Amino acid sequence: HADELALRVEHETTALGADGVTRSTRFGERLIRRDNQSWVARILPPGAHDDSEHQTGGKNHKHMDVSAAARWVQRSDDGTLRVRIVDSHEKLVVDVAAVDYANIGFDGRWSTAAQLLDPEQIKRMKPVARSAPAGTRWYEGGSGGTRVHVLWDENARFPRRIESANSGGNRRATLTATREAMPAVMPWAGLDGYARKEYSDLLD
Repeated sequence: HADELALRVEHETTALGADGVTRSTRFGERLIRRDNQSWVARILPPGAHDDSEHQTGGKNHKHMDVSAAARWVQRSDDGTLRVRIVDSHEKLVVDVAAVDYANIGFDGRWSTAAQLLDPEQIKRMKPVARSAPAGTRWYEGGSGGTRVHVLWDENARFPRRIESANSGGNRRATLTATREAMPAVMPWAGLDGYARKEYSDLLD
C-alpha cells in the first residue's frame, strides 16, 4: 500500500478575549489513510466520555456527539466523495450530505481528508529560509490579517506543523502532525452491526 499514512495530530489554540481572559483549547486526533479511504478520529483521554452516564441516557447524550465522532471519507474513481461520521458508543454510522459538511467541520476536499492540507495551497505560499528537518521546508502565506507558516513534508506530502496568528496577536493556533505506524486492522473494517442513519435524521 504505497498510498497510506497514519498521523497523530495535536491542535492547540490560544485566544485573548475582549474581557481580558486568555482561553486555550487543546485536543488530539488520529488520521489513517489507505488508498481511497480516510478516517479521522478524536483522541479521547480517559474519563472524557462517561460511559455510565451514556448508558443511562443522560440528557447530555440525547443527540449524537458530532464533534467526538470519527469522520470516514471514501473517494470513488471519479473523485466523488462519500462522507460519514461514526459513533462507536452509539454503534452508529451516519451518512453526511455535502450540504451538511460544514456542520461536521469538513471542507469537502479529499486532500484535507487524506493529508490535512491541500498541496495546491503550498504552491501558492512562499518558501522561507527557516531551519527545518531534512526532507521538509517552511512556507509562509495567509490572508485577511492572518499569517500562516507551514512545515511541509516534501516526500510524504503532509504538514508536520502549521502555525497561524492574526495581525493583532490575540489569537494563535498550532497543528503538529507526527507519523505513526499503520494499524494492523483499518478502523472502518469493524463496523458490522452498526446502525445506519442520514445526518438529517439527527436534526429532528
